[in-house]
Amino acid sequence: MLPISGTQLTNLIPQKPPFVFIDSLNEVSENTCITTFTFKADNVLCENGKLILAGLLENMAQSAGCKMGYEDFMESKKARRGFIGEVKNFSVSRLPNADEQLTTEITIEGKVFGAVTLISGKVFVGSEQISSCNMKVFFEPEEPTT
Repeated sequence: MLPISGTQLTNLIPQKPPFVFIDSLNEVSENTCITTFTFKADNVLCENGKLILAGLLENMAQSAGCKMGYEDFMESKKARRGFIGEVKNFSVSRLPNADEQLTTEITIEGKVFGAVTLISGKVFVGSEQISSCNMKVFFEPEEPTT
């Protein structure tokens, strides 16, 4: 089933173009996922040919959301919206250039009350790590089944 891209991928997340910051879900395990993303110079969060800081954060958050959406899909549930609640230890060594492929690794560090997911994220261009952070992502509760 993996990798997942295109319409199948956008069905896993609530965001829609032009605000999609992942192209492919490549790997998923119990506590991790790996996505890729290649952006163009006309991307909404690209300035002067580089993805801005908000774009890197959105890429990590959407990668976490994609993992959650994949899990929901595997259980025949609807993808839930998520919201960035807190960002800590955000580091960036450089901003990526348009047409560079980002590989994002998300690790689920824990879940609190089923609504808050604690993640660590790392963004790479090739083997070069260009960004990382810890993030709290709040996901909407599951819709009750009737």
